[in-house]
Amino acid sequence: MSLPRPLSDTLIELLKPVASELGERLGASAVNERYAEIEPSGSSALNQQIKKDPRWIKAQVRYLQRQQTREQELIAIADAEERVREERANRIKAQELRDKRAISRLCRELMREFQSEAIRVKLSEIQTIWDRDNWFSNLSRQETEQILQQQQHRLLLLVAPAKISEDCPDSFRHNLNIELPAKLRSFLNQHYPQHGDLCPVQFYGDYFKKPISDIDVERLQSVLSPVPTAILYSDISDYEVNFHVGFWGVINQSVSLVAMQPWNWEEVYNQLEAEGKDRKVSLRIIRQIIVTIHKLLAAFLADLYYLNIDFTHEPQLFNLEAEFAQEWFSKDWALPYIETLKEIQEQQRIVYKGEMRRLTLREAKARAERQRLEEAELKRREELEAASKRAKELADKLTHLKWRCVFTLLGHSSFVNSLAISPDGKILASGSWDKTIKIWNLETTELIGTLTGHSDRVNSVAISYDGKMLVSGSSDETIKFWNLHNGDLLCTFPGHSMEVNSVAINPKHQIIASCGGADNTIKLWNLRSGELLRTLKGHSDNVNSVVFSPDGKILASGSSDATSKVWDVESGKLLRTLSGLNVGVNSVAIAPDGQILASVSNDYTIKLRNLQTGSLLRILNTNSGRGKGVTNLGMNEAVHILQNYVSRGESVAISRDGLSLASGCDDNTINIWNLQTGELLTSLKGHSGTVYSVAIAPSGKILVSGSADQTIKIWRCD
Repeated sequence: MSLPRPLSDTLIELLKPVASELGERLGASAVNERYAEIEPSGSSALNQQIKKDPRWIKAQVRYLQRQQTREQELIAIADAEERVREERANRIKAQELRDKRAISRLCRELMREFQSEAIRVKLSEIQTIWDRDNWFSNLSRQETEQILQQQQHRLLLLVAPAKISEDCPDSFRHNLNIELPAKLRSFLNQHYPQHGDLCPVQFYGDYFKKPISDIDVERLQSVLSPVPTAILYSDISDYEVNFHVGFWGVINQSVSLVAMQPWNWEEVYNQLEAEGKDRKVSLRIIRQIIVTIHKLLAAFLADLYYLNIDFTHEPQLFNLEAEFAQEWFSKDWALPYIETLKEIQEQQRIVYKGEMRRLTLREAKARAERQRLEEAELKRREELEAASKRAKELADKLTHLKWRCVFTLLGHSSFVNSLAISPDGKILASGSWDKTIKIWNLETTELIGTLTGHSDRVNSVAISYDGKMLVSGSSDETIKFWNLHNGDLLCTFPGHSMEVNSVAINPKHQIIASCGGADNTIKLWNLRSGELLRTLKGHSDNVNSVVFSPDGKILASGSSDATSKVWDVESGKLLRTLSGLNVGVNSVAIAPDGQILASVSNDYTIKLRNLQTGSLLRILNTNSGRGKGVTNLGMNEAVHILQNYVSRGESVAISRDGLSLASGCDDNTINIWNLQTGELLTSLKGHSGTVYSVAIAPSGKILVSGSADQTIKIWRCD
């Protein structure tokens, strides 16, 4: 038996707007808000903190992967026997349910974790709040603290005593506030148990000792804002009932207040009397309807909340038709609420599918990136192993190379302090303190010619990269350009005050660099016209040596001011200053790959640095102590300090293959080093004076040295 249709329809019309308004304000708005975000997390509608948590992302990815596996398995069993297909489909469905529940548990655990700080703050403020507002004396502070301290994330649902007019029947005033919390508690314990896995609800039917109003809901929110809460309260006059809902949650912590249109219970009562129901039964039916509306609202609010925070949630209300399809209650009453939940669920699924597509794409990109990095790491390791193997083989090869002096060139009458070998390895130029430059056939050791013209010692010679021109710098303060093939003097122009210490020719551009004495500068010249292009200033003492990088873009200089400097050739900008050299820098050289800068100092060391960063790679120590071990050079610096010869280096050269380095010393020797390992390979003896200059032929098999003993020695390795 049920209410007459007109009365039932009236109730449906009253309940429908509430479903719509609650759905819009507490449900759909949360979905739309999340859907509009730049990087939405999907239909779970979690706050940003949870969405970015690695545990949540990992769980989502794992769920997605398992879901894809299940979909593939369903496709695979499509042609199986019906019994087998049904068994496996049920097993797949059970797996999916377990995965969804695991996601739900994690969601609530993370929410509780991220609420913990806000809850701690509220607990610290509770005394102040209680003292500030007398209204809170109507509540149990102990219960309030227990609610805040609850470890499980859940929806808190409170029902307040109905405010019943004195003009209402005694049946309402004596029974309703007993039946309402008791029946609501029984309903929620059965379908939304507090310790359940799906949608736990913590219910209090006696938290409020007195009826409450909208302002009381807002007061309570000031204490319980970190806990998602729904509050049901009502007031009953002598002819109508007003149902109220107060709500706040994690997604939106501001209070939402929703009220139904008043329900005229007196009209129903009169209709029941007209049908012959006695007063007691009619009033009991009305009380039952009031209680059932509370159940419907409670179920709807619980499902609405969990649907918004958990994309896997299946609303319990969908399965409660039997609960509501009882006497006097039409199942159509719940239909607006079910439809609202289905609409929100569909929105959630749309957003979730979109996020899963994004997540799939992101995971595919991440997987591809991981694979790329793994392959790159594998390739790097293989290259390192191969390089290590090659280095070991080369080290073994270098170790077993035997250098011997095959010829001594005589002809200079003073120190030979500069050497240059042509790019084809056939011509040798030597500059001497005897003011001359001699040109030699390196293959036959024949003296081709002697270039005269400088009025003071020749400090530096350089051969152009096309092998056609020779440039020289002298203590007579000039730079001279010579035709290398016939020895003609092409031009002379003033270089630096006091002396020109070093000249270098750019391998890629028509530029010469020179450095001099008292002016502490480096000058860049046009190789063809002799025009001064730029003067580089920065050193505070004599600049002793300059060298170009193989690509011609970088110039390095060494100075008596105890620094090496690295310059940009095109702009003339100083890129970096390499200090920590303690004493003057006599000579600089750059490896053929452009990665290593070698500098020879007066402190008995050769320092090897990364040309691009300036970081110290290793130190070849020429001090007299031998085998003193390794010194830690700090972060980004190598730890090799080799102490294997007795005096300071005056000149340094690096082989074209970048494997070995030669340095001349004032103990009359030439030391050959493994540039990759810093190992001293051999020490060549034969000169009777300081070795001022060394040069390595392009083949790497010929080494030439010039000495204070006025000789040039040619060394060959076998």
